[in-house]
Amino acid sequence: MNSIAKSGTPMEILEAALKKEHAAHDFYAEVREHSKVEFVRLLAEELCNEEMRHVRLIEDHIVRLRRG
Repeated sequence: MNSIAKSGTPMEILEAALKKEHAAHDFYAEVREHSKVEFVRLLAEELCNEEMRHVRLIEDHIVRLRRG
């Protein structure tokens, strides 16, 4: 387990999670763009969209945490 997940503040944990979700989104977007196999492109598109859903969810929690 990452040390930030064990001892980080809630904001640090959410910010680290947000970075990982953005990285996953970027990975799937690159796969989608460069794959020559249709079902791989379709799967990458679906996973790309799922990662963006995660990004929005984490961003919403960050806003709520900042508001107190």
